[in-house]
Amino acid sequence: MKKLLLAAGGQPGALLLAPLYKALKKKGAYQPIVMLATPVCAEPISRDLAASFGIGEASHTITLPKGTPVEQLAVAMTAMEKIMLSEKPDLVLVCGCDNAAFGAAVTAAKLGLPVAAVDAGLRSYERSDADEVNRVVIDAMSDLHFVSEHSGEYNLINEGVADEKVFFAGNLLIDSLVGLMEEANNSDAAAVPEVKPKKYALVLLNPAGRFSEKEPLEMIHRLLKEISGKITVVMPLVAGLDALLQQHGMGDAFSETENVKMIQPPAHAALLKLLRDSLLLLTDIEEMQSEATVMNVPCLTIMESSARPATIEIGTNALVSLDEEEIRSRIHDILHPGTHQHITSRSKIPEKWDGAAAGRIIAVLDRVL
Repeated sequence: MKKLLLAAGGQPGALLLAPLYKALKKKGAYQPIVMLATPVCAEPISRDLAASFGIGEASHTITLPKGTPVEQLAVAMTAMEKIMLSEKPDLVLVCGCDNAAFGAAVTAAKLGLPVAAVDAGLRSYERSDADEVNRVVIDAMSDLHFVSEHSGEYNLINEGVADEKVFFAGNLLIDSLVGLMEEANNSDAAAVPEVKPKKYALVLLNPAGRFSEKEPLEMIHRLLKEISGKITVVMPLVAGLDALLQQHGMGDAFSETENVKMIQPPAHAALLKLLRDSLLLLTDIEEMQSEATVMNVPCLTIMESSARPATIEIGTNALVSLDEEEIRSRIHDILHPGTHQHITSRSKIPEKWDGAAAGRIIAVLDRVL
């Protein structure tokens, strides 16, 4: 029986890993082993994700100490080397593009182990983004490339990857979405009491991103104050956001704005339900763009580019950067679909974003291993 080592770091990588692990276990022809690298005090994998996909305790968990990214990477790769030498996997499947995924790809390649990149070929073409550098290196280290959208195929082939090494499998994030929504739909608990479906805007901000400074926070507060006069705003306090608001003396400004509901971060399944029932998503966090497109929720992404162009070309996603007037105009269009063309009127679900990507990956593994 072939042994497959599935490696990931944070939640974005775990969302790719979980449905693939479940499908491999169900297949019964492979021995999947999980390897997760997470910061100290963080769960290796969220409880709802582990429960939905039957992961339980991870086979190998690497705890990353506090320190610089390079220091954490050194600890991760040293531990990964020991695990790989002990397990001797037939293939290392790298899930995600964070530093843990980068470390897994480089370590496996240095040990002469075959590597497969899951969600390969994505490019934002912003080299200032650490994840973009990781994506390029992971793909360079990989022998097999499983892509989630056509842009991944084009990017890899343009970079010289042989087309017989590239496989269009679909988006594993949607596999996770399907599994987690089954759980969320079985729960009657409302993530935000007294807020009705399609009567609120969901706002997700990355405190380590473009909103780490006071001026962008003041801009988004002006917008939310204006929006909340027309529709409820729900804003989860993702890790580090509350501390950032307090640091800039803006905690009270946000929490005391009428009709803006600051909530504790929900479990991922509950967050997906919150997204599905929202009227729009305003975010600078890339991870929810795919889910918003499949759920047909207009998404305004405060970024210069996206590694998932399918969400923009045929999905519900629109890039608005830090342009206050552009964001205001887009929100007005969404709130007044009778006056302006609704952003979702042209949206479609990208090809193979159907919850069956894991099965396609396994079909390829059946042929090549």
